[in-house]
Amino acid sequence: MRLLTALCLLFVSSFSVAADRPNIVWIVSEDNSIHYLKHFFPGGAETPAIEAMAAHGLTFDNAFSNAPVCSVARTTLATMCYGPRIGTQFHRRYKSPPLPDGVRMFPEYLRKAGYYTTNNSKTDYNAEAGKEVWDESSNKASWRNRPDAKQPFFHMQSHAQSHESSLHFNEQTYKNVKTKHDPAKVQPGAHLPDTPLFRYTHALYLDKQQVIDDIVAQTVADLQKDGLLEDTFIFYFGDHGGVLPRGKGYVYDTGLHVPLVIRVPEHFKNLVEGADLGARVPGFVQFIDFGATALQLAGVPLPHGIDGRAFLGKGVPIKDVNERDEAFGYANRMDEKYDFVRTLRKGKYQYIRSFEPWLPDGLHNNYRYKMLAYEEWRQLWKDGKFSGAPAQFFERKPVEMLFDCEADPWTVKNLATDPAHAATLQDLRGRLQQQMRSMPDLSYYPESYLAAHAMDNPVAFGQKHLDEIRQLADIADLMLRPFAEARLGIEAALKSDVPMQRYWGAMVCTAFGKDAAPLTDLVRPLLNDPSEIVRVRALEFLGSLDVMNPQPALTDIVNKTADPVLAVEALNSVVWFKDHFAGKYSVKRSDFHPLVKGGDVDDRLNYINGVPYPPNAGAKKKKGKK
Repeated sequence: MRLLTALCLLFVSSFSVAADRPNIVWIVSEDNSIHYLKHFFPGGAETPAIEAMAAHGLTFDNAFSNAPVCSVARTTLATMCYGPRIGTQFHRRYKSPPLPDGVRMFPEYLRKAGYYTTNNSKTDYNAEAGKEVWDESSNKASWRNRPDAKQPFFHMQSHAQSHESSLHFNEQTYKNVKTKHDPAKVQPGAHLPDTPLFRYTHALYLDKQQVIDDIVAQTVADLQKDGLLEDTFIFYFGDHGGVLPRGKGYVYDTGLHVPLVIRVPEHFKNLVEGADLGARVPGFVQFIDFGATALQLAGVPLPHGIDGRAFLGKGVPIKDVNERDEAFGYANRMDEKYDFVRTLRKGKYQYIRSFEPWLPDGLHNNYRYKMLAYEEWRQLWKDGKFSGAPAQFFERKPVEMLFDCEADPWTVKNLATDPAHAATLQDLRGRLQQQMRSMPDLSYYPESYLAAHAMDNPVAFGQKHLDEIRQLADIADLMLRPFAEARLGIEAALKSDVPMQRYWGAMVCTAFGKDAAPLTDLVRPLLNDPSEIVRVRALEFLGSLDVMNPQPALTDIVNKTADPVLAVEALNSVVWFKDHFAGKYSVKRSDFHPLVKGGDVDDRLNYINGVPYPPNAGAKKKKGKK
């Protein structure tokens, strides 16, 4: 009976009349990098449905999210713009900026061109979406709801079965629930401890990937049942990196390199120029490009003011796509955890620039540490049970890192100080500097400053302050030089009349650490700076040198400010000093009586108080999954 049904479906599909324009379906698995699919990476899960799509389409071996967390990544997908340029780079924004003049989220262009646009159902945007993006966005949204069966459609569906929360199991589950994949046969990444818990966590995640594969199979079957399969481009991809520790939330390859397979419909093969079905595409594509590609496939002109370029569609030869070999990535605040990191992947090399290198990757983040593997990792580190690659997560970061992602797929061997790679380092450093200055990258200002001064129109703010941003970038780049060469520039910044120059002067001092100790007397006056965030940066430097206990002054800023963003920025430093200075700078929850409460502030204070996450009643909970 099943065979007869399948034959009937194929008969109907083969004789259906091709539409004038293709339909487009995006199947998105949450929190999933290439490292968990055998189709892309050794040791990954078998995914027959995704592989069947690839056999009738294209596999993109170098697809990258621009950010390693959902709200920032999804905003990049929707807007086709780099987050640090348009003010959407912080996870779960404190203030939603408007989109740049003349730019709308890409489904709105499709809708105005006659497409039926549906989303099932995650949005999680950091910008104001507008009311014209979706015909329907809900857990019931489907192409099947369109009023005219001949109307072309764009449909996006997100699946949380692979989400980070799927690994938030407890000890009882760990002890009693078996995984389909054998933990003894999986191999944790070289950056992770090899323990039974890490192996179990890895095996469970491979199981989740196969659940996603079943969903892909069902979606393909639904399109075939409706006689739409050969009129529809089907994209399968992950929305950013996977969630084994040091994946999601971090700009290493494990946080940004996503699987992308596109099934090409028979009736629109002409829109794939220069590639046979079943081919693997080595050219680099980024999330900024995905919306542009949907528009190109639909024959909709690309708007001005976006950063993305189409990688399929009429007039886009695959040979040109294969000449692309760069991807830009960024990370700022992830929930309550701050950092400022940028990356450029070019060919097989990944260059990572840390602008706050004193902050370890392992700095506490409540949502990350719900995972037992994260907790075990930290405890093993505290107990001194490992060194080398697994210990790097809890140590200061180098200002620059360079990895050969082909020879070192888990990115643990930093080549930045290897003379044999000096030319590559200099080339990628220069390219990233140019990228950040030309945008310009708004994160040269702290989030509290941007929230107060830039969010009414971030793009206009960036253009108006372009020269100042480049001056701040020059100060930040002093940490790339030997201290003796950088000293005069740092001194000038610390003495500047411009608050943000003093801010970066103090930041560069902290990056140099003990080497910058001769500048202690120039930093001390900043403890009384009119700018509170400058005071925070001065406290970080002086506290890191053990010149003073920074916690009372940081606590005072948290307690007195009416700015929730500044409070979270200061609490980031509080937790760094609490956890990474051998108990020297302890704090108690009773020390804090903040004017602002809820959200990230409560998350930090509950952690200090030892309250498990999610916090108990009384604390404001955020909407949605992280």
